[in-house]
Amino acid sequence: MIEKNEDDEFSLKLVKKEAISPDTYEMAFEFPNPEWIMGLFPAGHLFMHADIDGKRVTKKYTPISPVNEKGTIVFVIKVYRPCEEFPNGGQFTAWMEKNVNVGDSLLFSGPIGMIKYHGYGQIEFKKKMLETKKTKIGLLAGGSGITPMYSIALASSLAKDGVAVTLIFSNKTKDDILCKKELDALEAMNPNCKVVHTLTRHKEEHGEWNGEVGRITAAMFQKYMPAHADDVFIALCGNKGFCENAAAILDELGYVSGVSRP
Repeated sequence: MIEKNEDDEFSLKLVKKEAISPDTYEMAFEFPNPEWIMGLFPAGHLFMHADIDGKRVTKKYTPISPVNEKGTIVFVIKVYRPCEEFPNGGQFTAWMEKNVNVGDSLLFSGPIGMIKYHGYGQIEFKKKMLETKKTKIGLLAGGSGITPMYSIALASSLAKDGVAVTLIFSNKTKDDILCKKELDALEAMNPNCKVVHTLTRHKEEHGEWNGEVGRITAAMFQKYMPAHADDVFIALCGNKGFCENAAAILDELGYVSGVSRP
């Protein structure tokens, strides 16, 4: 296992860069020893660093590979190109797409994260173990915020720890859904894991859609998520607008404690 302090930087070589959608790449980085594992806790992040136009730019990412995978660590990187919502696009992801290729190395540091999932319903939140084991975990993800939420669901599923996990994943259109094959595999692997998709900009001309439509609402939350209780934990991750909307719903429904938010 790579043992590093949060501020230590280390270099990993890119060994795979595969476009999995018009704006998204799957990138695998190699450890110096093929027997090493990253050992990153589920829902944890690593920082990626780059010097762009003479300035240090840093972004945090959660891998989609299992924490005990040997030899490599895999990330899904969405490139934010200029658009109405982001007129300048994403500086770091645009640089990654153009400049980081197989054989190149990238600087990392970490790990960081508010949540550590220890398995079997045991959760460490803000460096404190929660006293009550959780039998139900609700996860809310928007766009690229899926990766830390997926890592919790994956860890629970691989451990077969019996925790009921429900994930509501919000995207603009069908084409924007990240990690779709991985999420489908989770549901096939684990009968205790349910994934609900909702699209905020779906139109009939986009084709058939059997999931939910629109932003996450209190009614949608109540339809799928467990009611507030001591053995329930809710976590969320997404952009600022998504998190503000989700946090307001949780406040409305009385989820005062056991909630992870920005």
